[in-house]
Amino acid sequence: MTATSLTYCLETAATLLRDRPFLINDDGETTFGEFDALSGRLANVLLAHGVARGDAVGLYLPSCPFLSAGYFACQKIGAIAAPISSMNRAQELRPLLERTQMRVMLVDTDTAAEAVCACKDVAHKVTILASGDAVAGTVPLDLAPASVQCPPLPLRPEDPAALFFTSGTTGAPKGAVQTQRSITTTLRDMAVHAGFSWDREVFLCALPVFNNFGATVMVNGAVYNGARVVMLERWDTQKVLDAITRHRVTYMAGAPTMFLYMLREFNPDRHDLSSMRLAVAAGAPVSPEILAEFEKTTGVPILELYGATEVSGGATAQPLVGVRKRGSAGVPLGNARIAIVDEDGAPVPTGETGEVRISGEIVGAGYWDDEETTVASFSEDGWLSGDIGYVDEDGYLFIVDRKKDVIIAGGYNIYPIEVEDLLFSHPDVGVCAVIGVPDDVKGEIPAAVLIPRADRSLDPAALIAFCRENLAAYKVPRRWFTVAEMPHGPTGKILKRTLRVWLGEGRLTEVTP
Repeated sequence: MTATSLTYCLETAATLLRDRPFLINDDGETTFGEFDALSGRLANVLLAHGVARGDAVGLYLPSCPFLSAGYFACQKIGAIAAPISSMNRAQELRPLLERTQMRVMLVDTDTAAEAVCACKDVAHKVTILASGDAVAGTVPLDLAPASVQCPPLPLRPEDPAALFFTSGTTGAPKGAVQTQRSITTTLRDMAVHAGFSWDREVFLCALPVFNNFGATVMVNGAVYNGARVVMLERWDTQKVLDAITRHRVTYMAGAPTMFLYMLREFNPDRHDLSSMRLAVAAGAPVSPEILAEFEKTTGVPILELYGATEVSGGATAQPLVGVRKRGSAGVPLGNARIAIVDEDGAPVPTGETGEVRISGEIVGAGYWDDEETTVASFSEDGWLSGDIGYVDEDGYLFIVDRKKDVIIAGGYNIYPIEVEDLLFSHPDVGVCAVIGVPDDVKGEIPAAVLIPRADRSLDPAALIAFCRENLAAYKVPRRWFTVAEMPHGPTGKILKRTLRVWLGEGRLTEVTP
């Protein structure tokens, strides 16, 4: 398919495959035609509440067809879909609302209360449209009177389509803006690379749909390829294996942790994975040994993929046919180009390490209302990823380190400064640093290294409870350490790399709840 907008993709699928199943979840099946109609009704509701072209619309929902319909409703009216993790608490939600100035947000029964709490302290008015049971402070979402038809709105390739919230060492939430061009280019390149066939694929989406990969690669990818999507609200290994068996799934993507879970629970007498043509592992460092064992045990080829929200999904992947170098992130996909550059932005020789720069039409439009960070990361030459790697003589990319301190735990990004800021606000904490430490299952887990305030003592159980009240569960430190003195560099910055070395040397004191 040659597509320049997501609305074109959906119109094509809804016209050619109107009565074919599109989304399958615990509530049943939704056809392409029904999904198109639902997104049309939602689009008209958004228009009625004042959403205009170029406005960001919050989608604060769990992984479900309704979130995806809200995403495409935004496309139909030229608004910008802004999925928000349903695990976020009010404290985490508030800066996102302030950064984007979004005035309309879609929620459900599970997220409504946190949304109302977050909006109380936001300077501008936010209309919270709620499906499900009524909650004080929200507006009930009534779709029945709304038309399924939307006035035609031509979209340009450079128009923003979605923004996903990401962060870095600053901890401040940034909205990475994806355009119609960057998304459709990614969908085309991945379809060609994977060899997808129109109206023949069955995708399994066990990734959060409020996540870039779940929304852009899985759901949008299914629309682009006329595929069915089996959507799970959350990861459950047995449900995943059973869904592949029952629905004859042909393709899935996930964090490496997910494939480790599948490997541990796979039972050839119960599970039939013979329909699977391909699996993709992304979002965290991948163990070559685990991948080899997964393929040997299940018979399913699994490819490593490297990309980011800022480039709308994947930039490189192991080839499906040809040489697959274990430990490598593969070769550039389609339009993508990879360069390894030094601190001045100059390319380094083949085989030498430097920062990974990604260019091509997959690169998005920068960060929402953040010119300083956009200028620092985006240029005519592409996007600076913050990852350190090298390209070998055959053009394969190898990632050797992350320039940023982001912790990737089971595919979820954890930004240490966010957790540190919260811990600093606790009366018992004097100095703290949050680092990633190795974990056999999740790849990494967050660990807190603390120095108590004078005349105070640290109670890990109380700190855990404090974190759970204010953070999504996956961000809460899993291990807790104390140290007499933090290692500092010349500028006074805590040297987290040294803390990791000290951990390995046993120089940190672990405290347990």
